[in-house]
Amino acid sequence: MASLLIVNADDFGLCQAVNYGIIEAHRNGIVHSTSAMMNMPAIGHAAKLSHEYPSLAVGMHFVLTAGMPFSSMPTLTREGILGKWLWEIDSNDLPLEEIEQELHQQYDHFVKIFGRKPSHIDSHHHVHMLSGIFPIAVRFAEEKGVALRVDRQLEKNWPPMSYCVRSTDYFSDEFYGDVITETLFLKILDASKNRGDQSIEIMSHPAFIDNALLKSNYAYQRLTELEVLTSVELKQQILTRGFKLGSYLDI
Repeated sequence: MASLLIVNADDFGLCQAVNYGIIEAHRNGIVHSTSAMMNMPAIGHAAKLSHEYPSLAVGMHFVLTAGMPFSSMPTLTREGILGKWLWEIDSNDLPLEEIEQELHQQYDHFVKIFGRKPSHIDSHHHVHMLSGIFPIAVRFAEEKGVALRVDRQLEKNWPPMSYCVRSTDYFSDEFYGDVITETLFLKILDASKNRGDQSIEIMSHPAFIDNALLKSNYAYQRLTELEVLTSVELKQQILTRGFKLGSYLDI
């Protein structure tokens, strides 16, 4: 039986260039899954494109480190804005009630504008994989009946936790950075095959470029990702290795 490969494009809704890049990587490439940032400027545009391309599964990209929250988060905001200073807070001091409330608010907003549940939940800068936040994310995913991105390598460092939530056997964030190639992508797949994974998610960030995206430290690299993810040769190599392209809806 073919192993499931989920190529998820993060940051749907960040800006129009990202949205169009993700759609291009779906239409002419190997991206069958994306995850949406509910508090970003182009989320309405993303939802419109999603309705035009229903074959692209859309999950929710939970955000705690950028933009404005939907709820009151006095502990995590500065002048009403979320930021990377989240990492400066000791894990024992995280405002878990605030975080859980915001998770509910972002989820409700997703259902409102997309008109359905997300295919899965993951997060911006992997905040849901912080040891204090992960139990909240797991309980929420179980409650809503949606899948959850789980980084098994991080999870190994924590005390054992019993839960029942759909996820992949493996998650890879290696397809990222200044050296993005088809060779790198296939190296990740070959390692997965050697481990015997029945399912793997590879995180990606394809995009075109616009003035909004140029404000990011990760801009032109996204264009390179888009070129790789739309390679006809790469798609053929994936199928040759015995992988089936899909989304969290296929788990």
